[in-house]
Amino acid sequence: MGKLNNRLTQIVNALRYVGRGDFSGLLKRLDWYRREHAVVKVRKRLAGDGGSTWGILCTPHTEFIANAISARLAAHGMGSEVIIGQLDRFDHAFYIVLCPQMFKSLPPADKRVVFQLEQHVSSRWFTPEYFRILRESLGVLDYSLSNIAFLAQHKVKYPTVHYLPIGAVTGGATGMDTAKKYDFVFYGDSLSSERRRAFLKQLQSRYSVKICNEVFGEEMYEIIRSARAVINIHYYEGALLEMPRISECISLGVPILSESSRDRHDYPELAGAVRFFEEGSIEAMMSAAQAMLDDIDTVNATIGGVVAASASRFNFMFDRFLGALGMLPANVVLETPIYLREKSSFLALSLPETVERRQAITEALPEGCVIFDGIRNSLGWVGCGSSFTALSRYALDNGMKRLIVIEDDILLPPDFGRILGEVMAYLDTCEGNWDIFSGVMADLHTSARVLSVDDVDGRTYVTIDKMMSNVFNIYSERALKRLSAWNPMDTDASTNTVDRYMERQDDLKVVVALPFIAGHREDVASTLWGIDNDRYAPMIAEAENKIKVLAEKWRAANR
Repeated sequence: MGKLNNRLTQIVNALRYVGRGDFSGLLKRLDWYRREHAVVKVRKRLAGDGGSTWGILCTPHTEFIANAISARLAAHGMGSEVIIGQLDRFDHAFYIVLCPQMFKSLPPADKRVVFQLEQHVSSRWFTPEYFRILRESLGVLDYSLSNIAFLAQHKVKYPTVHYLPIGAVTGGATGMDTAKKYDFVFYGDSLSSERRRAFLKQLQSRYSVKICNEVFGEEMYEIIRSARAVINIHYYEGALLEMPRISECISLGVPILSESSRDRHDYPELAGAVRFFEEGSIEAMMSAAQAMLDDIDTVNATIGGVVAASASRFNFMFDRFLGALGMLPANVVLETPIYLREKSSFLALSLPETVERRQAITEALPEGCVIFDGIRNSLGWVGCGSSFTALSRYALDNGMKRLIVIEDDILLPPDFGRILGEVMAYLDTCEGNWDIFSGVMADLHTSARVLSVDDVDGRTYVTIDKMMSNVFNIYSERALKRLSAWNPMDTDASTNTVDRYMERQDDLKVVVALPFIAGHREDVASTLWGIDNDRYAPMIAEAENKIKVLAEKWRAANR
């Protein structure tokens, strides 16, 4: 029955595209189904192969990342083989290819995901052929939000693209126990970068600096461990942070002094083990180098915690990728602790791969709100439900009595902070006699009943027994417990979308403010149902009017 309902949903969505003349959108949706069909075939191959089913192709420069991927696959009982260099035959069931442009031949497009590791600030790799490779692959991993925005401009975008920030690996931090031969080590390509050579020449004038070109593997690791710190200098101006190098070094227990970058704030988990100096300033580097060496014991003391946080983020985001491809069951994905840049009871749910939506919420993020990189699934509504379930479990695990969650297509009023304060104050007076506060609803169940109506400080609060929206909700502890029990393995969209699941709960008490205190952005597309958000505006207005009518009837009956 669930499969039939899902098929009917797909047909209805297709008809919506045709009905509004959006044939381009229909073609994109059909391409999505084509990719999903290809992924299903990959899953079957993986299930039928008891050997080393995953091949991980890499260059010597990216072996660290390949090993991190292999280790995470192993944690889920999935076999893999790390292969450095070219293969003549592609006999594994599935491949992840790091730096695909470095290989003369690649696995077939329908059995590969590529990890895009170049920086968009340099155009030398982004040729028409490279973009073709990215577009044809089943999936594209990228470590940088800035890169993802660039790729989207070249038609490599969601749902093909998956955000995977590179992270550290636990268990290898032995660098602090190794005798130190050098103040700093630099490794990478300095021979062809004049700016790197200028920085390093000045650093060598005062400190013991070991420079390594074309050194890899355990030989390089031994050199890194023998340094008090690693120096990281960009190859060119305006470069992104060199996360492979940084993750590799802190995993070995060695801190980093790095030139700053515009995307450094995307990695708050590095704070302490990585210190930054002003981009392009040799003078700032020299000053920061002395300060770091003077304070090296304090820096070293942070490395264990930084590595753990960085590894936790990588594990969650890689599991998120596996879940999006259907390689990891949705219930297993929920077993991995989520990543948040800081603890908060006010969260914004957003997919980093949906560039316009992420940009919109980033620019309008309320004070105290932290963005959560939502869980993905080939069934968008399952990914949505998994995200809310993961957040509810996070809140309960951290002893929170309330959790505020907004979605990234929310439209908030300019004085939202004041309004939210008033709403929270009202909920305090309800003495726990509520489950969910809903800031905006797009629909109302036909059997919804009004339980109470209150007028407080010029705002009307209506308590009803049904709910149908997740754009902006405040959850009580009781609602969080119910939400945490949602089953992602039930794929019947007619009954088990997360809002319909909550709607079915007994004795549900949902508080709604009239007028609604939030709106819905109409300039972005839905990631769940294949329709534009401008379809929601009349639905929201109708739902608000229905609640208003029900509230007036309740007043008349209770005078």
